[in-house]
Parts: sequence; structure tokens; C-alpha cells
Amino acid sequence: MKKLLYSILLVSFSLMVWAEETPIEKANQLYQKGEFQKAIDTYEMVLSSHIEAPELYFNLGNAYYKTGQIAPAILNYERAKLLAPNDKDIKYNLKLARQSVLDKLEVLPDIFYKRWISGIRNAFHADVWAYFSISLFILSLLFACFYLYSNRSLLKKLGFFFAIIALGFSALTYSFSSEKSKDITIREHAIIFTPSVTVKGSPDDSGTDLFVLHEGTKVKVLESIGDWNNIELSDGNTGWLKKNDIEMI
Repeated sequence: MKKLLYSILLVSFSLMVWAEETPIEKANQLYQKGEFQKAIDTYEMVLSSHIEAPELYFNLGNAYYKTGQIAPAILNYERAKLLAPNDKDIKYNLKLARQSVLDKLEVLPDIFYKRWISGIRNAFHADVWAYFSISLFILSLLFACFYLYSNRSLLKKLGFFFAIIALGFSALTYSFSSEKSKDITIREHAIIFTPSVTVKGSPDDSGTDLFVLHEGTKVKVLESIGDWNNIELSDGNTGWLKKNDIEMI
């Protein structure tokens, strides 16, 4: 009897846990009801538990955008884009949010082959490129076996040729995987969160004033000295900002 009662309680508890609303579902419902600030707090709570997903950052960016908080919206759209670089909705909303940024900077064009390589690298996640690399390496070993153990001259030549090709592509896809992992783990870009900030010519309050930037502008962090970051803009200009003026993507 005790075993039966225990089983009933266990099943009842399991059903209660299964039916309980998850924080992500709660945040989505709050967003749909138009309670954007509550949705923001819930999404931030989920992210603080070290759970990352492009959908989470995208929804959080949308909630910030709905409340008129442009810098946090852009920050989270950029984080979503890091995890899903080819997502059209993320790209569109990021472009829309950037229209509210006061600083309109020119973007220095990349060399055509760099754009081409970047487009290929962004086609898959780091894990997918890693699987490609391992598979191609195994394939190169199989072709190497043809070269080493075949008695026919043609098979030896073909084995050697395809082993080199497969090994080369294995190294290439490994580099793609490494670069994609680096993009996610080593964050080099940041968003300005201060409404208006003066960029200095040196890491010091008495440094020469170079130009003024506004919240929402994206910068690249080159190096850090004390409380200062050396930043570079998309148009090539550089200068120094205090660390508390920006938030790393």
C-alpha cells in the first residue's frame, strides 16, 4: 500500500513539474501581452543562468526596442547575430534599430575575397565545420590507404591526389570552425551605452578631445589600459573610451 501511495505521489509531482510554466514561456507570454519590461526582466533572468540561444537574445532585443531602449536592443540583436549570423529576422530588426542611432558612420569595404570567405564561414556553426573537418580527415586517411597498399599504379596516383585534396579541405574547415568559435568566445566588439561620450586621444581625462559618439554605436575594442579601452570605428577612426561607457557584445 505504501508503495502504491508513493508511486501516486511521484506521478502527481512529475505531472505538476511537467505542467509548470518555464521562465522562457512566461517571458514570451509577457511579451505577447505587451508587458515588455516584465518580459525583459524574465529574459535577463534566464540569460543570467548561462543559457544562450539566438531566439532568447532576439526576443530580448525586441522587448528592449518596444520600450525605446535602443542601445540594449542593438546589443542583444548583435549577440543573437553572433549565434545565428544568417538569420534574416535578426538582420532586419538590427538594421531597423540602427536607424535610431545618431552616429551615421561609413563602413570601410572589405576586399572581395574576404567577403566571399566570410560568407562561406558563416554558412554553418562551428560544430558543423568541426564535423566536416573530422570527416574529411578520415576520408584523407582512406585515400592514403589506397596510395600505400594498392598494387595498381592508377589507384596509387588517385589515392595520393585525393588524400592531399581531402587533407587540405580538412584543414580549411578546421580553420572555419576555429574562427567561428573565436567569434563567440572572444568578443571584440561593443555597444556604447552612454547617451553621449567624448572620445579621447589618450587613455586619460585630460587627453585631447577627438570626436563625440552616442549610445547604440558599435565599436571594436583594440586594447585595454586600466579603466580605458582603445576603440576603432567602422570608418577607421580610433580613440579611447572609459570601460563603463560601453557594453561588450
